[in-house]
Amino acid sequence: MNKIKVKYCGLKRLEDVYAAIEAKVDAIGLVFVKKSPRYVSIETAKKLTKVAKDAGVSVVALFADQSKPEVEQVIQSIRPDVLQFHGNESAAYCEQFGQAYWKAIPMLVTEDYEVYMGKYLTAEAFILDSFGGCQTGGSGQVFNWFKFPERLVPKLILAGGIHIDNVINAISETGTQFIDTSSGIESEPGVKSKVKMLDLMVKIRVFSESSKK
Repeated sequence: MNKIKVKYCGLKRLEDVYAAIEAKVDAIGLVFVKKSPRYVSIETAKKLTKVAKDAGVSVVALFADQSKPEVEQVIQSIRPDVLQFHGNESAAYCEQFGQAYWKAIPMLVTEDYEVYMGKYLTAEAFILDSFGGCQTGGSGQVFNWFKFPERLVPKLILAGGIHIDNVINAISETGTQFIDTSSGIESEPGVKSKVKMLDLMVKIRVFSESSKK
């Protein structure tokens, strides 16, 4: 098994970023959706981004159905490595910024995720997440996992209610090589737990190493 990549999303505090760095995650996600309990201002995001990038951790900026000027302001201010679109954005909308982008797929309402993917041919990756209908991302809800087609594994990121008690099942059942979690590493909405952040990574690392033997 290849190394499993991990993104911790919805970080709001410097101590959370330091914990993510200590855990050796591949990326952190910063949420710029104002109605989210994980929302960060641009000023805070600048500080978090600098610490993360100085440590070699990628920064993903998350948006949901926001105006072009809002996204451009974030791009100019923090220079994220990737844009993540978590709403009903069209491919043309996502492409207009000229940056690598990930598109979240609302697994609670999408009947055929591959058809959905086909609408975003330029997306770098797709996040299969438990949102759609009345649910938004970060709800802690799990969708029905399935084995990812081998040809799509490099493009699929698994999200939606992943935590220390189900992460191994999540990896085993889907074959994913990229885990994205937010609520699963929190003590309360928007507040990360260093213990959960570190413990989850240890569990993933141990499982990944044992799978190589």
